[in-house]
Amino acid sequence: MNASLLTLWRYWDWLYQHCTRLQYVEKGNNIFRIVLLRYRGETLVTTDQRTIQNGDLILKIHIHNYYFATLCKGITNELRIALLLRRHIMLSLPKLAAFLEKLENKEHIKGIVGTTMLYKAVEPIGFTVSDVPMNWFFRYKRWYLRLMLRIIHPDGKRKARSMDLEQPLKRVFMSKEALLERYGSKQYRPTGDGL
Repeated sequence: MNASLLTLWRYWDWLYQHCTRLQYVEKGNNIFRIVLLRYRGETLVTTDQRTIQNGDLILKIHIHNYYFATLCKGITNELRIALLLRRHIMLSLPKLAAFLEKLENKEHIKGIVGTTMLYKAVEPIGFTVSDVPMNWFFRYKRWYLRLMLRIIHPDGKRKARSMDLEQPLKRVFMSKEALLERYGSKQYRPTGDGL
């Protein structure tokens, strides 16, 4: 990715963040940004058999694409990019758990929910995966995520085109209890070594 494109993206990312009310978990040191909101959609059942229902309070998680793009600068190997993303997710989840633990209304939060095309291999780290309805909002979001992939990925144009059939948009989610049990302050925190 060239420097001028990255600079333009930085300004777009600033605007996007302010329009969506996204908060940093830890600016410059966490792959996630979040927004606290009411969940809208069908009932979700997590792997630990807890439910997230329409109207429940959740942390909506977003991969910080611009931050990740800066980490990927100069990397052209697809496997290295995938491993880098996994490493940063594993390093970021304990910090996300710590962020949630400090919220005043944490007792009312039911879980974390995100939407992504990069959902493979997230179940072993605690997420549940489900389909999303392909309404206008999710069609737009899928277009946007494919654009981000095209920019970040070393062979982005081909990869984005091939994902039309291979990888639909999915919802990934985890209960608050599972997040805190796996990654909370009283648990072992992964270093990311070997990922």
